Amino acid sequence: MTKRTSPCKALMPGLGLLGRTLARAAASATLSFAWVLAAGAEPISVTDFSSVEIQIIEPGDIVEALAVPRGTKVQPDARPRVRLPVYFAFNSTELGPEALQLLAKVVKALRGEDLESFNFSVEAHTDSVGDLRFNANLSERRAEVVRAFLQERGVSEERLKSVGRGEEDPIDTNVTVAGRQHNRRVEIINMGSES
Repeated sequence: MTKRTSPCKALMPGLGLLGRTLARAAASATLSFAWVLAAGAEPISVTDFSSVEIQIIEPGDIVEALAVPRGTKVQPDARPRVRLPVYFAFNSTELGPEALQLLAKVVKALRGEDLESFNFSVEAHTDSVGDLRFNANLSERRAEVVRAFLQERGVSEERLKSVGRGEEDPIDTNVTVAGRQHNRRVEIINMGSES
């Protein structure tokens, strides 16, 4: 039996997708990371897969982004999170085929032994087009759809919560199409093992 190697891993041996993503982001994040360390706060561990092709993301990449060493308590201000390209139809909670494919990988990751003892928050975000209240409601419904998908495929209900963040936490500009797409995202956050 031959061991399967993901296309990304074949491109840069020795580095997981997390390592490659962090290496690309390192140059732009150095200044803000230094500021966070200087302020004495733990940096939030965010892995951004939002611009990675869904076919390249493997369940192991999601595990790598969300796992913490056994026995380590997840600190509230440093919870590992992963940003995923889970896209919906415009003004809708309908998941597209690629989103379903990616979420199946998330299920496999969350059900694996490295993450089985942790609880997770599914958080959905919108861009700023439209009414503030509408966007808040839409993000809540989208987060619930993702949570329900994970639960229906075997991730325990007790381990999942859903949160709609609306347009309150943009990570890009809302002026451009690409920026708005980046802001419309789903994040999975490791909340630790305590209820």
